Amino acid sequence: MSQGRETLSQWQIAPFHLGAAIGPMGGGALPIIFAILMGAFDVDRATLSLALPAYMFPYAAVQLISGSISDLTSRRSSILLGFSAYGACTMLAGLSWSFEVFILAQVLQGATNAFTTPLLMATLGDVMPAERTGRTMGMFSTLNMAGASGAPLLAGLLAGTSWRLVYIVVALIAWLLTLWYFFWFRKYGHLVPNRPRAATFRADLGRIWQAMGLTLLLLASLSFLANGALRGPSYLFAEFMRDTWGTGVGFSGVALGMYGIAGLVLGPFAGLAIERLGIFKGATISMGGIAAALVLLGLAPGEYSFAAGNFLLGGFGIAAWASLNTLVVQAMPTHRGTASSIFGSTKFLAQAVSPIWFTPLYDTVDPVMIFYVAAFMAVLLILPLTMLRGRLGPDMSAPTA
Repeated sequence: MSQGRETLSQWQIAPFHLGAAIGPMGGGALPIIFAILMGAFDVDRATLSLALPAYMFPYAAVQLISGSISDLTSRRSSILLGFSAYGACTMLAGLSWSFEVFILAQVLQGATNAFTTPLLMATLGDVMPAERTGRTMGMFSTLNMAGASGAPLLAGLLAGTSWRLVYIVVALIAWLLTLWYFFWFRKYGHLVPNRPRAATFRADLGRIWQAMGLTLLLLASLSFLANGALRGPSYLFAEFMRDTWGTGVGFSGVALGMYGIAGLVLGPFAGLAIERLGIFKGATISMGGIAAALVLLGLAPGEYSFAAGNFLLGGFGIAAWASLNTLVVQAMPTHRGTASSIFGSTKFLAQAVSPIWFTPLYDTVDPVMIFYVAAFMAVLLILPLTMLRGRLGPDMSAPTA
């Protein structure tokens, strides 16, 4: 490893952590300003609901290729174009003069957002030495969670003046970050290793296609199972509290907020713990903790114990993402962008399709079953994790087969 890579501090990679926070804000504000937008565009609830898939489906779909594009071109150009375009599309959403334009902006926002978080994660894997990746991914995961948690707060503060301000402010931050990345790459861009190129562009594509083998499939399965366990049934948690204890909206919000608070508080420490334990042991312990927390949520005798269980879930959850994100950026160093973006796409996919099985479980079997099935998904993750360890080795060496 180069001496330059060793000297980069967390402050020197601060724009990447801040970028992890701004990515979720573009879409995370929509639920808070939903009613305002219905009035602004004079549409009903069903019509405005189209804005959600308009954002999310392009976001998930483009992530399948955004990392590969950065592998084939450069991290610098992909990130600069991605953030500047994301800012422009977010600004278009804020300046929309009709519902049709707003929907178009949502589609473009989702597509360009695919060039933010996964590419930042890949670049951090490029420039940080392996022994410091754990704490880096712990902080990165924490700021990503902060962005998702802070989006409703930002929307609530600004929407009272104008809903347009929500998008305008996010757009301006995205553009400021673009400028910061421009100067960052001018100063530290030489630390990003040059990826080996084939003789032709077609051969480069062939290398990526060959890389999409068992290792990438196992990484994607980790993402799918982890987010399926952590966030898959979470949309039903407030309903469970109301149906079981008659919990009101106010305390439900506090109880569910414990997940994010735990992540924000414990994230930096989780990264350090992963460095001490190692990626595979850290991920195994984290998923075991997630399974235990989900079982405790199902057995919770009351609202306060449920809130405590959700805090526990968030704490083990941020540790899981710190370890899994570290694993992703180290497992395929020559195709780090491809691995990071597909990992992110399947992470979203798990949350998007989870209602297919969690809603029937809740409605027709037993509400408490959603916790036990999610816990089973957490335990099941240990299978592909073990396969990856056997394939890569505990020292993250090249695949053995």
